Formats: sequence, C-alpha cells, structure tokens
Amino acid sequence: MGCRKLVASQMLEGVRVLEVGGGISAPFCGKLLADYGAEVIKIETPSTGDVTRSTGPFVKDDPNLETSIPFLYLNTNKSSLTLDIFSSMGKSILSNLLRSSDIVVHNLAPADLDSAGLAPESLQVVNPGLISTSITPFGLSGSYKDYEASDIIVYALSGLMYHSGDSDREPLRNVLNQSFYVGGINASVATMAALFQKLTDGQGQTVEVCLTECLASHLVQAVPYYEYMGAIKGRRPIRGSGFDELMPARDGYVVPSIQGSQPWSVIAGLIGSHELQDEKFATGAGRIEYGEQIKQLVIQGLSKWDRKPLFEASGEKRLVFGMAQDAGDLYQCPQLQSRGFFEEVNHPVAGTARYPGMGPRLSDYRFLGYTPAPLLGQHNNMFLKDELGYTAEEILDLYVSKII
Repeated sequence: MGCRKLVASQMLEGVRVLEVGGGISAPFCGKLLADYGAEVIKIETPSTGDVTRSTGPFVKDDPNLETSIPFLYLNTNKSSLTLDIFSSMGKSILSNLLRSSDIVVHNLAPADLDSAGLAPESLQVVNPGLISTSITPFGLSGSYKDYEASDIIVYALSGLMYHSGDSDREPLRNVLNQSFYVGGINASVATMAALFQKLTDGQGQTVEVCLTECLASHLVQAVPYYEYMGAIKGRRPIRGSGFDELMPARDGYVVPSIQGSQPWSVIAGLIGSHELQDEKFATGAGRIEYGEQIKQLVIQGLSKWDRKPLFEASGEKRLVFGMAQDAGDLYQCPQLQSRGFFEEVNHPVAGTARYPGMGPRLSDYRFLGYTPAPLLGQHNNMFLKDELGYTAEEILDLYVSKII
C-alpha cells in the first residue's frame, strides 16, 4: 500500500452549522464540529450575548463580555451574529440562514421552539435537508420534557450520582458541569451520523439528545444488575486498606494500587514502610482483615513521597499507581507536552493563552489550530450585508430596533 497524504483541507469544510442557544451543551457540540472544519455561526442575544459571556472566571478578573474564560474556550473557530430570534424580523433572518445551512444545533426548551421557528415540523418546511440537533435535560417528549435542570439535577435523576462516592457517605456529583459536556459530545457524534446518512438520501432529520439519558447509558453495570437480580448496586465499599483510593502524599494526592502481578513485597518496598512487609498483609484476606492498620501504615509511608517521583518509581516497578493532577500539573505534564496537546490562541481582548486541544486524533487529518472566540456580533455585517444583502441603513435600523 502507498503512503496516504494528510488531509490539507478541513474534513467538514463546506458544512454550515447554526448554533442557537447558549451555556455549554450546544456550544460544545458546535465547537467540536468547528474543530473538524465546519463553518459554525453562533447566534447570540443582542447586547448581552451568550449567557456564558457573563460567567466567570474572567481574564485578569476583569468581567466583561469578551473575557469570560469558559466562553473563550467553548467558542473557538466560530463566527458571532447577534439576533433576536423571537422577533418577527429576527425569525425572518434566521429562516434565511436556515435555508443555506446543513445543521442547526440548539439547547432551547421544547416550549420555546415554536416561537423561535425551530420546531422540527417547521424546519422541514424551511429546509428538508436540514439536520436539527436538540439538546435538553429530558428530551422533546415525556412527562418531564418542560422541566428545567441544572447539572447536579441531571446527575441525580440520571442515576449516575447514586453510584458515585463511598457507601458510608452521601452520593457525589462530578464537578465542572460534566453532564453538559457529555451532552455536547453525544450531540456531535449523533449529528455526524445524521450528516453521513444525508449523503445517502439527501434528507435531514431531528437529532434528539437527552442529557439524563446520555448519563444513564453509562450505567452498564447497575441497570443489568437490577434487571437480572432485582438488586440495587450501591456505592463502592469502604475497604480500609488504603488501596485504589485517593491517599495523601507530601505534596498532594496519589492512588496506590495492588493491581498487577507484582508480589506484595514490591508494593510494600516502594511505599517504604518496614511494617508493611509483615507476612500477614501479603494476602488479600489479610489486607481485608487488617485493613485499618494497613491504611495507617500506607499514610505514613506516602507522607515521605512527592506525587510525581512516586508515580515514576511505581512505573519502573511495573505497578499501577496514579497521581491526582491539578491544572498546573497538566500544563507541565511531559506526556501532554510531548504530544503537543495544548494550542496557543491569541484573542484581541483576552490576549494569548494555551487551550486544551482536540481529544481524538485521525492519522489522515491535520488539525489547523484554533481561531479565537468571536467578539459579540463581530460578524454581523459579513452575514447581513455580504450574504443576505441588507444595506447599511437597514442594518442600522436593526441595531436601533435591538433585533441585532
């Protein structure tokens, strides 16, 4: 077989996406599509923009619409068009853009779709080939469809939270709004599948992403456990041995482990406690019986270690240890640096910073990097004047009327 060339152009070049809504889920879906070369037009509320623009933390603690750190990350490689989609003129402009688009991604509440002109049946009339991707907490149907939900509520109702944490404590929630990012990832994958089918039949369709169902689909043990056995799987048991759980080291937290084929003496020797070499700890039964004693000895041994040297030493001994890395550790991580994970982005207001790069990598695709998140309404003239043919006077009237 001959050598294959890297793709010089973007894989989704020529695909137009309208992103309507705000926050995390729809913008993250749009960001992922933009990373592969789609043209993503971000529709924002006039004057205030995406709600995330007002969400901290802010660059240099200077709160304004162009310095929100979450917004800067979520909206690279996009254009910004301000538009009141609930006004008659705004809906008309949006409808014109929908006719020339391949995909619309939104996270509007089901009750708002009709008034925004984004109901599935309306979109099929405007553009039969349009793929409409909806991201909501509970879907477009069902008794909960009109309920709002925050990240913690989605986690709780999905069932995933019940299984997080220790059995003697309350359930734990994952941090940093992960349910919305999971929803955005699922939406991008399903949207790409719908786009692939469109290549066959030329027809659009509705992609419905329910956040609670996305998380519930991760319960690959708990749900079958209940179905086959009628039993509810609980949270992890408290072993008391100090293994496979976070433990304090000198400069942070590590995860000592007994996984692998190495004898107990190697593990005890690495931790550096003479008392751990006692033969009564060498078997699984012994470590359960003397769990609390082991835990205290492990804590004493780990207090002499820093995280990174312990992690590296464990690898040399073929042991499965880990360390809890914070953001500073990630930026200095030699593994991520050697793979060129971080991308430098220069924003006209926020300045230059390194951003997390793409997760998956394709051997025949060259990622061309990020353009900075757009300024609010930065591309209004480009779409309204150059594409839709509005005059300067008409655009001024739209500004004065607060339609854009």
